[in-house]
Amino acid sequence: MVVVWIVALIGGVVLAAVGSRRAVTSALVVSDRLGVSAGLVGVTVLAVGTDLPEIANSISASVTGHGDLNVGNATGSALTQITLVLALLIAASGFRLDLRERLDVVVTTGVATVIGLVLLLVLVSDGTLSRLDGLLLVTLWLASILLLRQSEPTPLRPRGGSGVGLEVGTTLLWLAIVAGAATVVVYSFVELADRFGVPEFVASALVLSLGTSLPELVVDWTAVRRGAGMLAIGDLFGSSLVDATLAAGIGPLIRSISVSDTAIAGTIVIAVGCAAATLVVATVRHPPVAATLLLGVYAAAVLVVVLV
Repeated sequence: MVVVWIVALIGGVVLAAVGSRRAVTSALVVSDRLGVSAGLVGVTVLAVGTDLPEIANSISASVTGHGDLNVGNATGSALTQITLVLALLIAASGFRLDLRERLDVVVTTGVATVIGLVLLLVLVSDGTLSRLDGLLLVTLWLASILLLRQSEPTPLRPRGGSGVGLEVGTTLLWLAIVAGAATVVVYSFVELADRFGVPEFVASALVLSLGTSLPELVVDWTAVRRGAGMLAIGDLFGSSLVDATLAAGIGPLIRSISVSDTAIAGTIVIAVGCAAATLVVATVRHPPVAATLLLGVYAAAVLVVVLV
């Protein structure tokens, strides 16, 4: 039976990754025709698209009463994406950002992510995430996106053209597929965690987050290979912002959940890790050094979470 759940888990993660990429491709066509810059596309469209597994997991976990799984996957993914995934992309390609890009995307979105994690920590300090708490987190994400949109220097000219409605429909279809695949992932993961006696928060923050971060790795590797490093950075930091706010809050917005002390302590560690990663990317100019430091931040956070 364990083998069946493992196969279901892997299959769900793979399907979610494929579905996310397809959904993002269609959404990018829509954004291109409406006129949105690369940075904003990364932080918004790509970030939400590649974060669909975490969003779907949040809903599934909350509906089934697994609060630690929701918080663990959301916070763990936020850390994984701007440390491990980003370090792998930098090491493989050596791309770098100029000072303006660092300030526009990394600092702004990174700080918003840390604020989101701190707010999440405050909200879970009483051991629960209520519907009101979920609403606050989702609202913070919306406010952050509006601020980023207003800071956009010059909007691109929309291309217009026919077929926008079809692309919207295609995007929604793939979103439904991702949601279904993520539900399979959640149920499989819960079964495996129970059978092996691993605490939900630790397992979801350190293992499940790797699986649900695959869409970011796939999409951003493609972006880097095409010379669109800005798009990749926007997606990674935008996805972390989504995880810390929208993904963590959308499930509790539907149904309140209980959270353990382990999840509360782990959220503190991950918030510090995300702050350190933002500082590294914003200040370190040499790609090999940045990649090494990001891996160090990830490893240190993982070690502390396990020990806590």
